[in-house]
Amino acid sequence: MSDHTAWRTRSRRTVFASGPVREVALEVVELPDGRTISDYHVVRLPDYVLVYGVMADGTVPMLRQYKHGPRRVCLTFPGGAIDDGEAPLDAARRELLEETGCAAAEWERLGSFVTNANQGCNTVHLFRATGCTQVSAPDSGDLETMSLVFLDPSTQFGPAVLDDIGLTSHVTLMLLATRPTPPRISPREPVL
Repeated sequence: MSDHTAWRTRSRRTVFASGPVREVALEVVELPDGRTISDYHVVRLPDYVLVYGVMADGTVPMLRQYKHGPRRVCLTFPGGAIDDGEAPLDAARRELLEETGCAAAEWERLGSFVTNANQGCNTVHLFRATGCTQVSAPDSGDLETMSLVFLDPSTQFGPAVLDDIGLTSHVTLMLLATRPTPPRISPREPVL
């Protein structure tokens, strides 16, 4: 029989914080069986949103852009960091408009998920936006240079498209947004 009791944080020391990295902390944690880990690293990054938009013709606005984490060009959904004090839905509306120039008639929340089970890192908030229309030119102001593409949904599950995406949270969004009846998932607060 295993013990699934939460670990106890005995101490925590921030060892780095700069730019988008909110904190890298070193914790001393006690396991349920009494063992102690004296150098457990925890990473905190800003929470972010991703949007699966659907245009009137059924196409899905996506971005082709270089992502420095995987060191390659990826096909991504519109999204970005949630500003301090900003609600996830407001961030999703802002990011869709900034990155694609689109606004949506209807919004559906698909869930919020911690991106790394061991270090925590951040939470991604996923949305499906329907009735999207282009209301302005894209103007993200981001570091990345991006190209707006409109994906035919009949091709999105092809191996080439999935390989072009290559990012777990983006594939998760696509899978949840295209289910016949997207699941209703209640929000959970991350445990820190």
